[in-house]
Amino acid sequence: MLSKGFDYRQLGFKAGLEIHQELNLDSKLFCKCPNILQKGEPDFIIKRFFRPVMGEMGEFDKAMLTEYEKNKTVVYEGFYQSTCTYELDETPPLQINEEAVNTGLTLTLLLKATPVDELHVCRKNYLDGSVTCGFQRTVIIGLNGMIPIKNKNVPITSISIEEDAARKISEENGVIRYRLDRLGIPLVELVTAPVLENPDEIYEAAYRLGLLLRATGKAKRGIGTIRQDINLSIEGGARVELKGVQKLEWINRLVEAEIQRQLSLIEIKKALLERGGSPETLVFNPVNLSKIFENTKCKLVSTGLKQGKQVLGIRLPFFKGLLGRKIQLDKSFGFEIADKVNAITGLKGIIHSDEQLSKYGFEQSEIDEVNLTLGLSELDAFALVVGDLERANKAVKIIVDRCRSAYGGVPLETRRVLEDGSSRFEREIHGGARLYPDTDTPPIKIGEDKINSIKGRLPSYPWEVEKTYSEKYGLPVKVIRELILDDKIDLFIKIVDELSIDPTLVSKTLIETVKALQRENPSFKEISDDKLFEIFKTLKAGRISKEAVEEVMRILGSDEKLSLDTALDKLGLRQITVEELDTIIRECAASNLQLIRDKGERAFAPLMGEVMKKVRGRIDGRIVSERLKKEINRIVGE
Repeated sequence: MLSKGFDYRQLGFKAGLEIHQELNLDSKLFCKCPNILQKGEPDFIIKRFFRPVMGEMGEFDKAMLTEYEKNKTVVYEGFYQSTCTYELDETPPLQINEEAVNTGLTLTLLLKATPVDELHVCRKNYLDGSVTCGFQRTVIIGLNGMIPIKNKNVPITSISIEEDAARKISEENGVIRYRLDRLGIPLVELVTAPVLENPDEIYEAAYRLGLLLRATGKAKRGIGTIRQDINLSIEGGARVELKGVQKLEWINRLVEAEIQRQLSLIEIKKALLERGGSPETLVFNPVNLSKIFENTKCKLVSTGLKQGKQVLGIRLPFFKGLLGRKIQLDKSFGFEIADKVNAITGLKGIIHSDEQLSKYGFEQSEIDEVNLTLGLSELDAFALVVGDLERANKAVKIIVDRCRSAYGGVPLETRRVLEDGSSRFEREIHGGARLYPDTDTPPIKIGEDKINSIKGRLPSYPWEVEKTYSEKYGLPVKVIRELILDDKIDLFIKIVDELSIDPTLVSKTLIETVKALQRENPSFKEISDDKLFEIFKTLKAGRISKEAVEEVMRILGSDEKLSLDTALDKLGLRQITVEELDTIIRECAASNLQLIRDKGERAFAPLMGEVMKKVRGRIDGRIVSERLKKEINRIVGE
């Protein structure tokens, strides 16, 4: 798995993990609303705006100020079944969910951490609108644990339980829509120390922590119920948080892309210093260049000007050739700046002098006039922004600030990961300035009796169970691990134990067949465990054959509302009797007598294909093979 392109030790690479897992409990963390996600139209809508508040140390958190600069309107969708006045920030929290506390303590003990004597609820400020009150309530349950991996014990700095945020539904035209059904759902946060030295160690630590969460029996399953964040840095770089790692197999390419990004930013820093530049040379002095482009052929600019927008330009001393430098996959430094502008102001992007400006429709005379007006020297670059005056000025300020930070190399950022391995700016990294005690919740004592009670019913370590399951079901450990990772191990055990179906057939269906169908059809819907169990139950009853299972799954995955019976009817998968099969075989043989007489037993393969076209999925292929061979031998022996 390790990249051959990087020497992680030489790079001074180190990383830590934060894992957030939703808990499958009856109610939310601080109210009695049910822990369910809603479909359909909301029962009511509310609209809010947010402002930052100081932390306990009298400071504003930088990330919160970034969110405030975005100037977003937040719309919340509520449902009477799963939203109460607590989620609307109109009543204080109720008593904490006891089952969530017990789950946190279970994990604390499994991780050999020290449980706290007293729970203190804290507030963690959020200004992105995902929490109606502007802060998330969080509780530290345990400290100083560890998780063993191949070469070391990885320290677990903290185990916490906290509220999940609201579900983001959409974001357009300065309005973010959230759904309140997820707000307040209990989740566990596990944080490791930054001691992971390569992607293999990150993968193994994340895998084992995920197994441990499932071992509690309280982990929610499904897309988005577990979220992994990687904090990483290299020597000469800075800590960057890669947020929202959905799959373990993404880890290697995400880490490689971020290392390449940091190395590239360090090179840009060196180039700037070698040219004699400094942050002080960058001055926030936007120039209105709209008149230069009054007759431009550039559609982006001409359309903006017709809408009453302005074109602002800024001189970027010593940045010539650096804005166009690739820093992450095929994305340039200029793209990264534009991405940050978009994230904060909503403007679609910037135009800079390292681009092929003729592709926008600019005339060389226009570019020459921009260079002259901005007073560019030989090593200087420029950036242009099109927008209303307020947002355009804000965009130029962001460009200047980001270019100033280039002199420091890698800025401290939280970045949203993308499936291709790249990442996008989300916000500045949150600091301690956003955390302070919750004044609505009294301390909660944790007694020895509770600790001892939980100690007496701790589950086994799942990585030890892998070997047990491998031996019990006669499957490689790798297959058992895949079933665990895909959240299919419980279903696998239920099918094999209750229906006595071959473990190899079940594992291949749940892993390989599902993945093949997903590759074949990207919109393939996940088939519920209940439906998958019913498919195997139908197979056991003899209503369908092994060959039909994939066809049934294919049609069920095309429409999640279809029942199994409807799928069987659509496919015409009525089982046929051996007598009916013999009739089909005799008809096939009669129309291929000459082939059988010429080739004898070698006629089996083409005839088998012909018969299977008619009976596939309606009778076991093994029976077809036996009956066809018998008929061929009969004809040959005449």
